[in-house]
Amino acid sequence: MKCVNKTYTSWLKPLLLLLFIVISVNTFGSDARFTKANAYYTEGQFQEAIDAYEEILKTGVESPELYYNLGNAYYRFGLLPSAILNYERALLLAPHDQDIRYNLELAYSKIADKIEPVGEFFITRWFNSLRSSTDSDTWAVFSVVLFVLFLTGLLFFFFAKTTLFRKISFFFSVIFLLGTAITFSFSSSQKQRLINRNRAIIMTPSVTVRSSPDASGTEIFVLHEGTRVKILQTIGQWHQIEIEDGTPGWMPASALEVI
Repeated sequence: MKCVNKTYTSWLKPLLLLLFIVISVNTFGSDARFTKANAYYTEGQFQEAIDAYEEILKTGVESPELYYNLGNAYYRFGLLPSAILNYERALLLAPHDQDIRYNLELAYSKIADKIEPVGEFFITRWFNSLRSSTDSDTWAVFSVVLFVLFLTGLLFFFFAKTTLFRKISFFFSVIFLLGTAITFSFSSSQKQRLINRNRAIIMTPSVTVRSSPDASGTEIFVLHEGTRVKILQTIGQWHQIEIEDGTPGWMPASALEVI
């Protein structure tokens, strides 16, 4: 047994050391590149900042700060659709960040298309706002904590010696279970938005929306760069999209960039 442990350790230590070095190099390398990109932005060298931020993204690193700063660089450089795209990606990772939301709304106020969204029932709007108050991981932590409190409440319920205490324990157990279900659904919903990305930004100056996935389809309306749409389905090189007021149509996939 001692021989097996020693052999296992002999190859495990170099492997762990190599893994640590790789992680450290990636982390510190990304930090150094991020600092350099920020310096470009501060100096007003927005094209250089954009290139530096994009290079970091190519390594597989992403964060709300990275997308937010890249969005700011694109905005200052005058590329509004790319700014909106990166603000939206930042907001997906940090839905509670008010700075991202403010800059995104500012960018949207400058696009050509002003589409009135479909009205939401006030309870739906309130739940959506509450869900967006933090990210998926935080809601997951809340869900676990509330579930533990639910189990604790059940424990008190089964071992309570008085009827009053049993009623109180049962009441709070139900509340904690309801809270667990709500926070878990919020976490799941936020995670699904990250995984199944069906929103996109129009990147071309203008695009004609048609009645069918074909260039000969009837023209319905024209959309302009920076407008956000929802992708309903894809056929070949065409996306069926839906705009904020619920109107559907078809446009070339090349005109869009998925958030």
